[in-house]
Amino acid sequence: MKKTQQKTSKDDNSPWMKWAYVGIALLVAVAMVGTYLAPMFEKKPAAQVGNTAVVDYTIFSEDGRPLITTDQNLLESEYKKGNVVLLTQRLEMPVGGQVSGENIAVIPVLYPEISGFSGFGLLGFETNAISVGLVGMRTGETKTISFSYGENDLAMNLSEEDADGIGLNFTKTAVGDLVPLGLTTTPDIPLGNESNESPALRFGKVTAKSPDSMTIAHRYGSARVTLGVITG
Repeated sequence: MKKTQQKTSKDDNSPWMKWAYVGIALLVAVAMVGTYLAPMFEKKPAAQVGNTAVVDYTIFSEDGRPLITTDQNLLESEYKKGNVVLLTQRLEMPVGGQVSGENIAVIPVLYPEISGFSGFGLLGFETNAISVGLVGMRTGETKTISFSYGENDLAMNLSEEDADGIGLNFTKTAVGDLVPLGLTTTPDIPLGNESNESPALRFGKVTAKSPDSMTIAHRYGSARVTLGVITG
C-alpha cells in the first residue's frame, strides 16, 4: 500500500518566503539608492552678499563677439573662425561687492602671450555688474549679465598723430575694427597677481573716422558667468 506523501508546511510557505526575501531586498536597494541620490536633489545654497565666489566667465563685446574666456572649447571654436579670443583663468571675487566704476581690475591672460600689457582690464562698471549678478546664484548656475555704463560713453577721439603714437595704423584702421588700447590701472580689488607697472589691455571698437581723426569706444556688452564655488 502506497503511502500518500504530504507537503509540509515548509514546502507550502517556501515560495512566499522567497517573495518576501525579494521584497525586502528591493526595499533595501531602493533605500540605498535613495540615500545615494538624496544629495543630488538637495537645494544648493545661494550666493549672498559678503560671500566669495569662484566663477567661469566669458566677456562679450557689444555686438556679441567673445573677447576673453575661461572656456577652452569656445576659444578653439573662435580660432577656427579666425577670431582672436584671450584665454584666462577662473575669477575669484566678492559677491555683491562694489568699487569705483573707473577702477581697472587686471585679469591674467594665459593665452596667447601678450607683450607690453599687465593683463586684460575690466572696469569697475563690469566687475560691479558681475558681482551683483552673482547674488542669489547657485553652484553650477549660468547667467548672462549685461553691462551698463550710465552716462559714460567710454569713447575717445584720437587724431592721426595720437593714433599712430599708440601703435595704431591710422591709414589702415577702419570703422568697425577692434583695436588694442592700454589703460593705466589703479585697482581697488586685486583679481590675479599681475603687476600694475604696465597698462591693462582693453579692446576698443572704431565707431567713427574722418580724414584726420577717429573715435574709439571701449564698452563691452555682457558677461556669461557660471558659478563654480562659493568659498566664503
